[in-house]
Amino acid sequence: MARWRVVKIPEELAKIIEEIVREEKYGYTSISDFVTDAVRKRLRELGYLP
Repeated sequence: MARWRVVKIPEELAKIIEEIVREEKYGYTSISDFVTDAVRKRLRELGYLP
């Protein structure tokens, strides 16, 4: 089972992400879901994930 960590993001970013999640247009179900996807994509760009 995955363990979770808590990180803080600026309120301005959180509000934008909440709007994206609320729109239900991109398939995200929560802020956490969006942020996890964004971090994975960035780690791939940097070469830390395949």
